[in-house]
Amino acid sequence: MTQQGMGHTSSIVAWNFVPGASYHGIGTGTVAGIDPRAHIAMYKVCKNTGCDDSAILAGLDAAIKDGVDILSLSLGFSKGVRFDQDPIAIGAFSAISKGILVVCAAGNGALIKSTHPTWSPAAIKSAILTTTDIVDSTGGPILDHLYRKASAYDTGSGHVNPTRAADPGLVYDLSITDYAGYICWLLGDHGLATIVHNSSLNCAMLPKVKNTQLNYPMITVPVTSTPFTVNRTVTNVGLSKSTYTAKVDAPKSMVVHVFPEKLTFSKLGEKKTFSLTVSSHLVGKEEFVEGSLRWVSEKHVVRSPIVASVRVKDGYSAPAPFRY
Repeated sequence: MTQQGMGHTSSIVAWNFVPGASYHGIGTGTVAGIDPRAHIAMYKVCKNTGCDDSAILAGLDAAIKDGVDILSLSLGFSKGVRFDQDPIAIGAFSAISKGILVVCAAGNGALIKSTHPTWSPAAIKSAILTTTDIVDSTGGPILDHLYRKASAYDTGSGHVNPTRAADPGLVYDLSITDYAGYICWLLGDHGLATIVHNSSLNCAMLPKVKNTQLNYPMITVPVTSTPFTVNRTVTNVGLSKSTYTAKVDAPKSMVVHVFPEKLTFSKLGEKKTFSLTVSSHLVGKEEFVEGSLRWVSEKHVVRSPIVASVRVKDGYSAPAPFRY
C-alpha cells in the first residue's frame, strides 16, 4: 500500500536483476529486489486529494482476507495521530493478531518470513533489530547528514543485515495479550475496544504494560540518577544448548547492571527473563545518553540499544500517544 503509487515499494521487494546499474556512476553492479520471485498484491488506498481513513481500513482488511504473509505500507500522516484514531494502527493490529507482519519498508520482514514462516511478527522484528550493523562499510561509525557520529535517534538499531537476521540466536517476542495490556495502560478500555475489536478482552482482566516494560528489543528509560529497572524476556531460536553472557557498552554518564549476567538454554523455544537497571545523568545540553546491551554466545551476538532520555516518562498516561 502506498501513498503515491505502487512501483517503488514493490520494486524493493521483487525488482528483477538489472546488470550495469549505478547511481551517477557510483556503486556500479547488478541490482535486484530482496526476492525477485516474490508474489505481489497491490492495494490502492489513496487519491490525489488524500487518503481516507475508510479506504485505508478497507485496503488493510482486504489484504488480511486475501491471506498475505507481509503487509508493506508506504503512507502516513504529516502530524501525530492517536493510536485509537489512526486507521493504520487499527488495521495493523488486526493484521498482527493474525500473524501477518506489518512493515513500513518492504523487503527485509519478506526474507525472514520466508525463512521462518511460523515466527510471530514481533519475533521477526526483533531478529532484524538485534542483528544490525552498527558501523559503516569502512568499519567506522555511522555518520549523520552533518558528518557527525549518528545517534540512536538517527539510526535506530543500525543498518539491517538480512543474513544475520535470519539466524538471530535470541528474539524478544510479544503476544497479542502483551499489546493489549500496553493499549490498556495507554488508552484504557475505549482504546482497547477501538483497536482490538475483541469483546472477550477487557482491561480489568489484563495486566497493564507500561511503555518501558513492553518486551521490545530496544530499551528506552527515563533519565534518572535513581536506579531504574526494566524486565525483558528472550526466546531461544538458535542452538538448542547455548549460553549467553551479558556485555554492556555505556559512557561514564550511564551505569547499567544486568541480572543474571548469564543465560543458559537447554532447548529451542525456551524463554529466560532478565532485569536491566539503569542510572544516568546528562552532560551539558544533552537530552539523552545511550549505550547498548549485547548477549554474546559462541555463535551469536544479540544487541539492544539502551537510551536514557528526558523524553521518556515512566508511568505517564498522557492523552497523546502518537505514531509518526
